[in-house]
Amino acid sequence: MSGEDSGESREFRQEHFYEEGVAGGMLRAEVEEFLASEGGVWLLKLATLKEDGWPMIVPLWYQWSGGSFWVVGRKRSTWVEDLKREPRCSICIEEIAHPRIRKVLAQCVAEVVEGPSVAENSAWLPVAEEMACRYAGPDGAEQLVPSYGWERYLVKLTPRHGSLTTWQGADWALRYFDAGQRPDLESGSQGSG
Repeated sequence: MSGEDSGESREFRQEHFYEEGVAGGMLRAEVEEFLASEGGVWLLKLATLKEDGWPMIVPLWYQWSGGSFWVVGRKRSTWVEDLKREPRCSICIEEIAHPRIRKVLAQCVAEVVEGPSVAENSAWLPVAEEMACRYAGPDGAEQLVPSYGWERYLVKLTPRHGSLTTWQGADWALRYFDAGQRPDLESGSQGSG
């Protein structure tokens, strides 16, 4: 995350690419609002390592709660098997809506919390119901009912300390420029390091 964090969101206004002083890392409250937004239907892209060492990425519905990402996998999901074998993984969540263009990247450690299990008395059901309503609309949880007998996993993805990277806006970070290329960004970084 970025800069001083008062715990409050800032109003975001950007009409064009590269507007001075607009783009940058999100504050904690902005990250929480972005990741837990009821209207947020962006997907979590989960990167795992296959047994042969090749990376694999799968898009998933997710829930953000308690500082972790929660995902639900089907009984034979290969990505769940990958995480059982190697719990280190990475995630990316992005909103491509110019000009805001918010994104969160993280290295995470996966924990299979439950499964495979059916819906009755499961820990995955409330997570799946919340996600179904967010992604499929108010009757999303109801649409899950026919699949209650199908086994699933509940997986918790916890970001490593300091590995959460955030950004919003249509601009480049100062680190991508040579000295003197973006004086507007350089003057804003004085005394912040």
